Amino acid sequence: MRLSCRALLIAALSLVMSLSASADDPRVPAMTGSALPRQQAQDALDHHNARRQDVGVPPLTWSAELASVAQQWADQLARDRRCGLMHKPDNRYGENLFGGSGAAWTAKDASEAWYSEINDYRYAVLDDDNWSAAGHYTQMVWRTTTRLGMGVARCANGAMVITAEYDPPGNIIGKAPY
Repeated sequence: MRLSCRALLIAALSLVMSLSASADDPRVPAMTGSALPRQQAQDALDHHNARRQDVGVPPLTWSAELASVAQQWADQLARDRRCGLMHKPDNRYGENLFGGSGAAWTAKDASEAWYSEINDYRYAVLDDDNWSAAGHYTQMVWRTTTRLGMGVARCANGAMVITAEYDPPGNIIGKAPY
């Protein structure tokens, strides 16, 4: 059977498109944008997306751009604050922070810690009184958030800090997460 040049071109383009990552591809690229190894980043993204699926919101995609922002902040916290956690001032993204010592913590460990706040959450529109007890959890599952990037740094004392940036940010007072 003889195929036309046009048919071959269409077939080749279809193959290339099916192999390349789409805008909503849940796979983490080889270059994560941070010090996180690809598999650690993938495990954290998969955990986020499983929890998002639990509440019926669309999955997140990995953003190397956000991972770079997260990495810069993790490095700064490790260097300047000795792993003391502080949210990035004037941050245009949503942010979750995790710190730990005594173990080799992973991005998934941090994600699981944030998710554990579900035990303190009762579905409601967020207000000044109810958001802080479960704010890490609600950021993870915020319906309009579409992108995630994470970074990790080790402090001089061996402790670790793990940062996550979310875009668009969640935890908007007067709105419900999903």
